[in-house]
Amino acid sequence: MLQVIRSKAGSFVVKGLFGVLILTFGVWGIGDIFRNRPTDTTVASVGSHSLDATALQTALQPALERLSQNLGTQVDLRQAKQMGVVREILGQLIDNSLLDQEAQRMQLDISDSVVRDTITQDPMFRGAGGAFDRNALTALLAANHMTEAQYVERVRKDIARGAILMAVTAGASAPQTIVDRLYQYRNEKRIADIVTLPVSGAGDVGQPSEAQLSKFYDAHQDLFRAPEYRSFTLASLTPSDLVSNIEVPQEKLKSAYDQRQDEFVLPERREVQQILVPSQEKAKAVEAALAEGKDWAEVARRITGQDPQTMDLGVLKREELPQQLADVAFSLALDKPSRPIASALGWHILRVVKIIPPTTQSFAEVKAKLKTDLAHSEAVDRLYRVANNVDDALAGGATIEEAAAKFGLRKTVASSIDDKDQGRDGKNAELPVASAEVLKLAFNTDEGRSSRVTQTPDGAILVLRVDKILPPSVRPLIEVKDSAIAAWQTQKRKTVVAKEADILAGDVKPGIRLSAVAAAKGLRATSSAPFQRQPDKAAGVSAMLVGKLFATKPGGVVTASDENGSLVAELTRVEVPQTAASGVTAALSREVTAGIRADLGDELTQTLRARFPVEIHGETLDRLF
Repeated sequence: MLQVIRSKAGSFVVKGLFGVLILTFGVWGIGDIFRNRPTDTTVASVGSHSLDATALQTALQPALERLSQNLGTQVDLRQAKQMGVVREILGQLIDNSLLDQEAQRMQLDISDSVVRDTITQDPMFRGAGGAFDRNALTALLAANHMTEAQYVERVRKDIARGAILMAVTAGASAPQTIVDRLYQYRNEKRIADIVTLPVSGAGDVGQPSEAQLSKFYDAHQDLFRAPEYRSFTLASLTPSDLVSNIEVPQEKLKSAYDQRQDEFVLPERREVQQILVPSQEKAKAVEAALAEGKDWAEVARRITGQDPQTMDLGVLKREELPQQLADVAFSLALDKPSRPIASALGWHILRVVKIIPPTTQSFAEVKAKLKTDLAHSEAVDRLYRVANNVDDALAGGATIEEAAAKFGLRKTVASSIDDKDQGRDGKNAELPVASAEVLKLAFNTDEGRSSRVTQTPDGAILVLRVDKILPPSVRPLIEVKDSAIAAWQTQKRKTVVAKEADILAGDVKPGIRLSAVAAAKGLRATSSAPFQRQPDKAAGVSAMLVGKLFATKPGGVVTASDENGSLVAELTRVEVPQTAASGVTAALSREVTAGIRADLGDELTQTLRARFPVEIHGETLDRLF
């Protein structure tokens, strides 16, 4: 069990449990050594109410879990605090307390019938027939560790808060002039003539003198800084290390086949052909020609010019097609053309030339897969037991080498590896398990210490000892001389082309276009595709230029430089949209209205702070979080 506790100790769930235990000990004490320690856990005072650290911890946990999911990596409390999450959640709790006290002051009582109707009419609790499903409510309460009374009280408070906010914000709406201006601002497009001056066009810039190179090296030491390197001893074992020695009985394979029948059903597949045309008029022409019985490929070639090789979409399952096309393709009769179907890509006419009905794979067909799956599962179970044994051995004083030898783990010695999996020679390390998991562990373990036994997402186990840490350092000039010369030359070339760009821009005068100036110098100005304020790679305009071109007027000339060289651009046209589709305008109006109402809600809670003074207990907050 030591391994289980250790491997899960970094999770938010365990941290939350540990946090509750720590807070409990802080309040009640666990002996004389703690009796004189501070026990106040109030993180904020709001009017006559106090917000306790436990309430903040409870509110933080789901927020941190969502943040971790969104970022795709585990976010701990320290990182969340640095990102401002703790203060943000505390602010939400303060706002809720302000609204609760205002509801009490106004004697705003929410009847039981209103609360009951709100819960029973919540779509989240509707069953298959649309009626209220108590089992769904029970599941929610269990998942959130709440009693029904606690949930009812929360809903009651939410209704009261909503009523107060609604009274302030309900009449707010976005003025049409603001919506129109915002639409024009967001969707304005610009076109520019652009001249590119690549670094490679600067030619030979020569060699730096020793003095120039030394000065450049001193001014750009970050270019020559070696990262932190770590040397470590790794012991690991993967499921594949054990699978070859695992025999799966025939009866177990057959039992698994019977239990996983649904998994081995191959759905209906269809071989689909497509004629794709850009307009409805051509789509109707194709439809008419096919209705007259003309050849499919000939119609595609004559009317659309489509290459016959692009007509075959292959044998597809329903989910492999966009839904609007799948619905049609999987309802078509064999060799019958569909009606034209509009999509963002154009107009599609489909034909099914082969239908493969659903089939169930036999035991013989899936036996090998079942054996692999069950052997892997058994290997993961064995690894779990091995991990416990290794953890207990290490806790008993064994070295990683001794534990590896005793329990059959593979030992790997890694010398001077950075957190990008590269050694000092620039080559990737050869590690027996996923390098990301190993390096995360290595760079979170102190020198001379052993890590916890860890299980990777694919079931492997590993433990390591950090033998040596080489901190980041600037490599001496003699060691990086060739790189320093190359960097000096690159900077010199950038300086050359940047000066050329400034001269080129300066030669553009009223009545003399950039394209003419560029042509006189043997350069070419290219007209860009229309681009918007948000840089778009598809438009082919450097992000370095976009902001500058939106800050100038037609005829204005701007320059920019990046790693590839310098750019000169002349704004030639501004396209301001005048009208928008009603659906777009309505959506934008809702967005602006929501923003206005959120601002009004913030104004309300700020005003309530004068009635119910707020004090954040920073020292307690920092101590507990």
